[in-house]
Amino acid sequence: MGTKITKIGVTNDKISARGGLPLFLRYLQKTGLYKLIARVFEGVISVNNKGLSLQSFLKQIIAYFMDGTNMAISGFDQRKADDGYASLLECTTDQLASSHQIKRYFRKLSVVTNFIFNKILSELFVWRLHIDKPRIIELGIDTMVLDNNSATKREGNEPTYKRKKSFQPLHISWGRFLVDVMFRKGSAHSNHGTDYIDRVRSVVTLIRKRYSADVPIILAADSGFADQKAYRVFEQDLHIHYITTGKLYEDLKEYIGALPGESFGELTKDKVLWDYTEFASKLKSWSKFRRCIFTRLQRDETGQYVMDFEKPDTIIYTNIGNCPEADKKLKAAGGTSYFEAETIVRKSHERGADELIHRSIKELATKEQLPFKHLGMNRAYYFMMVITHFLFEAYKQDVTAKVIPITVYPNTFRRKLIDFAVKITSRARNVFLNVTKAIYHAINIDDLWKQCQSPPRIQMV
Repeated sequence: MGTKITKIGVTNDKISARGGLPLFLRYLQKTGLYKLIARVFEGVISVNNKGLSLQSFLKQIIAYFMDGTNMAISGFDQRKADDGYASLLECTTDQLASSHQIKRYFRKLSVVTNFIFNKILSELFVWRLHIDKPRIIELGIDTMVLDNNSATKREGNEPTYKRKKSFQPLHISWGRFLVDVMFRKGSAHSNHGTDYIDRVRSVVTLIRKRYSADVPIILAADSGFADQKAYRVFEQDLHIHYITTGKLYEDLKEYIGALPGESFGELTKDKVLWDYTEFASKLKSWSKFRRCIFTRLQRDETGQYVMDFEKPDTIIYTNIGNCPEADKKLKAAGGTSYFEAETIVRKSHERGADELIHRSIKELATKEQLPFKHLGMNRAYYFMMVITHFLFEAYKQDVTAKVIPITVYPNTFRRKLIDFAVKITSRARNVFLNVTKAIYHAINIDDLWKQCQSPPRIQMV
């Protein structure tokens, strides 16, 4: 038989190039995610049994994010004609949603507020806390600008500090997970209104009530969140630690410039070298002195020394060592090293990990432009993406950690564990997901499938 292709034919076999989706979707089902969301939405939105069910919508929109092949809402019309895709989602083509049905569902979800969506993230956060059992909880807070400058006719799409029209959600992260989100208009800066304090208070209260009353909590933030009002709440009401960068005012520059050379220590990480010194600082509007650490870069990651006029200077404010109740919790948890200036500087520099989460979220979305004109619909769309990202990170930990590093980003994950060919067949009352021998052995798909049947379940209250 010749090896050259001479004709084109058509097959009725159910074939798909997204063979990893059924495993991820089975994992979601077994965790109890759909039941959790249905419980949170109960009484908030009306669900018509005659139309697209809530579970069917959730499964299809999560598959849409994880697939990432065609992120236009109109792409749902294309999928609706795909027999193989329907089989992956364990339904028929009649049960696949059209683009109009998806839009109608997001219109229905537009009434769901940040507060209600965060109930879902809170339950997911508690779920992972009880799995990982951290002795010390380190949180990060930051905003992420979504560049929608090319799609300006969007409610809430307003100029940001990057001089582009965007949305600017507020994120609280724990490791690789986003655990609290405030979807906001673009002009809402870091410390907008009471959002910052309110969301931190909500997360801390959740941890104290649902995980541990005594676990130490450390919040890291950049200079946009350096605010005495927030510091007072963290110190006097919440009894948590914070590590935030601040602005380097002229009086601080003069004070630091007058310090003798022996006042500075050195801190190295790989090839990077920092000078640092510690003192107490009280800005003009502050009511008390706070612990302050000044750092100056001496040698960059290439090992090259930096000229004086290029050296980035940083001021770090913290209450570690100056907040008795929080200090007691930190020492009891074995966190004595956190009191050292070097550790505080390292933790402040590691705050850049928040940007890695932002990169991962944007890569999952494949584009920053949000699809709808109504703010509420875009909020629902964004939260569905964040929930998908949370489960994506959990899936890597619970199921695929032996096959692919948990640090990989969505595109790498898709290439290896989503985008492979499968053929769906049925015989003897069983439906088979058939893969090539190469894929079967490369990712040990049989073992992955078994793990998807019994993941840690979300414990709802």
